[in-house]
This record gives sequence, C-alpha cells and structure tokens, in this order.
Amino acid sequence: MKGEDPQKKLEQIVGFIRSQGYYVVDREPTMDERRTHALVAKVTSEGGYRASSTSMELPVSKALIAVMRKAMGDDTVVEPPLGGSVPMYIFEDLGLPWIGVPIVNYDNHQHAADENLRLGNLFDGIDTYAALLADLDW
Repeated sequence: MKGEDPQKKLEQIVGFIRSQGYYVVDREPTMDERRTHALVAKVTSEGGYRASSTSMELPVSKALIAVMRKAMGDDTVVEPPLGGSVPMYIFEDLGLPWIGVPIVNYDNHQHAADENLRLGNLFDGIDTYAALLADLDW
C-alpha cells in the first residue's frame, strides 16, 4: 500500500509472530534463550523504504494505457499496484509520476539463481518500449 512504513510493517510482522507463541530476537538466540523458550524466531531487517504508486486516473497514466492498447492490442492488462523492491518513492517525493511497464514472463524467478527472460518477452518488450517512445504524447 502506498505510504506504508517499513518499520511499522516489521513491527506488525514481529507482533504476529509473537502472537503465535514465539520468543522473537533480532540476532542469533543465545543457548540460554533456546533452553528457556520452546519457540524462538530470529527476525531481522536491513532497512527498507516506503511504498509508492501512481494513480491510473492521471492523464499520463491514461495516455500510457492508450498507447499500449494501440500497440499491443485491446487485451493489454492494466495491473493494480504490484509489489517489489523498487525505490520509486524518490520520484513521488519530487512530484513526478512513475509507472512500471514490465516485460518479463510470469515465471521468470526474479532474483533467484535461475532468473530468466524468455526471448519472446524480450522482443515484445522492445516493441513495447519503442511504441512508448514513439507514441506517448502527454
């Protein structure tokens, strides 16, 4: 959700884990803690940043959707906000809209050892971005 604070999310997650009966630590539990508590969970966080999104009702959003439908067909999918670790809040802070236009295959295993991009998706992506650069007029 737009504006969600990563620290608050971490606190909610830790709270849920505790509600399940776990003793929660943010480091390796000591032997004493392991002996004292039947259930121990280590939860760590390396920072994060708040979520952001751009309304699909903005003129630029509508223009982008129209270009995509013209170039790729009327069955173009307009997704609701998608999750991911992309620090787009920076653009939001500058008052700039941002819209992601992914080209990957649904089973690309992002950030895994077997991450992949099918050649068909790459070629479609080239067509997609060419259409955006040629036809987006906002």
